[in-house]
Amino acid sequence: MTDISPLIEKLKIRTKDLKVERFKPNWAQIEMLDSYNRQIDAGKPVRIISLKARQLGISTLAEAILFSRSFVYEHSHSLVVAHEMDSSDALFGMTQLFWDTFPFKPMFRAKHASRKELVWDDLGSSIRIATARNIRAGRGRTINALHASEVAFWERPEELMLGMRQTVPNRPGSLIILESTANGVGNWFYDTWNAAVEGDVEFEPLFFPWWKHYEYTASWTGLTEPLYELDEDERGYKALGADDDHLKWRRWAIRNLADGDVLQFMQEYPATPEEAFIASGMNVFPHEHLTACYQPMDPVRGFLLREGENVRFVPDRFGPLRVFRMPSKDTDWGNYFIGGDPTHTTRGDNAAAQVINRRTYEQVAIWHGKIDPMGFGEELAKLGTFYNMAEIATEIEGPGYATIGALQQMDYPHLWRHRWADKAPGKIGETVGWSTTQKRKEWAIGHMLKLIVDHDLIIHDRRTFDESRNYVTLDIGYGPADEEHGFDDCVMAFAIAAICSRTEGPLQSYSADDKFAEMRETLEPTPAWEDWS
Repeated sequence: MTDISPLIEKLKIRTKDLKVERFKPNWAQIEMLDSYNRQIDAGKPVRIISLKARQLGISTLAEAILFSRSFVYEHSHSLVVAHEMDSSDALFGMTQLFWDTFPFKPMFRAKHASRKELVWDDLGSSIRIATARNIRAGRGRTINALHASEVAFWERPEELMLGMRQTVPNRPGSLIILESTANGVGNWFYDTWNAAVEGDVEFEPLFFPWWKHYEYTASWTGLTEPLYELDEDERGYKALGADDDHLKWRRWAIRNLADGDVLQFMQEYPATPEEAFIASGMNVFPHEHLTACYQPMDPVRGFLLREGENVRFVPDRFGPLRVFRMPSKDTDWGNYFIGGDPTHTTRGDNAAAQVINRRTYEQVAIWHGKIDPMGFGEELAKLGTFYNMAEIATEIEGPGYATIGALQQMDYPHLWRHRWADKAPGKIGETVGWSTTQKRKEWAIGHMLKLIVDHDLIIHDRRTFDESRNYVTLDIGYGPADEEHGFDDCVMAFAIAAICSRTEGPLQSYSADDKFAEMRETLEPTPAWEDWS
């Protein structure tokens, strides 16, 4: 164990009122330092991604950790990358103050290799500051500790991080800290944060909301205005843990720090991770109604294995299938519909399949991953078989032709068909699969919007919720807020499942002998996959 906390507490910082004082970590800094020490104690490489409200001191703590490590680990080379020149100046000034006021300074020799580098020859350690505009920062040398500051505002984070990640050894004690306030959706930081939350990458996600910070209170700011009746958002913050002192400050801050723009305030001072990532453009699905339909649930991850005529679920923490409800043994209650959104190749966009219960429009499972269109057809067939021979509707354009062809070749018996009145009297035309023309897309999305506004569907999957929350009205129609990097495969698969299920007409009533009520009472949360037989 190498606890650097005692060393950090001997450092000095410049406070907001321009005094130089001993560093006393606040609540957010303590949480982040605990995460660092916990990963060090576990003998793991330290990987932290932090999403935060403004001015919580997370950058200060990151600099303090890198500075302290220079003396704990000899030959430690640290790199700090800021998003712009002014920020890099500020971070280096912070590091320089640590050194100038360091109580053990007489014991070491330091030199300035450049204006933004400190080198200790006797230790063999160094700290260097760069900006994200220098795309070659960190290349050509081994880095033991990396602090990437305000990553969401970097111009080319994918390229820069790809290069720097190769220079940090994946060894116990190495360190990468990514920290930023949010900067919309569809960017590298947004995707990496969501991947960390899902457990798909090695970073531990740490979120620091505004309502926990003692400075964001009326009493600290000197406000005296009363707090009258609470609105819906404020009641929600109360449920999270915010008190009246914080809520008074919020009302003042929206007017004075965000020009009266509540969405802008949420991005700069989020109360939840969902608030932090605010989409630009007009959201298709109203936030308050979408949130009411979102019931987060930990899925059981795995894949489906075909065994003769049967299909078996195999738990796998990295599997593409997320199950929220197992197929009901009561096939009257467990009447399922699957909507599919194929992709062309195993590169680029992901394919998605949404499974909903037709009686409740509850999301019971989602398949999401990279796969060729014919392989996707096989996954849809297994998914349909597993969920009581569910009806399947998949987009027909582009790769969808191959997916539908694969389903037909396998003789899957329940494929959704689009039917219409033919020009010839008394004849009905039909095609297999959902055709996403502009008008039909508006129809499907409009139907999903009605279900959300009426609170008639249930979403459990975080990725589906995030895509829906950032699905906006664009000049060319509907789509993700970030047209270049955003995705809408989960939204479209859900919309296809919902609208195609609707065209099949209503199901026969399930409550004639009170079976519906009985089933609702006996539904239990899905157990952890370790508990499954």
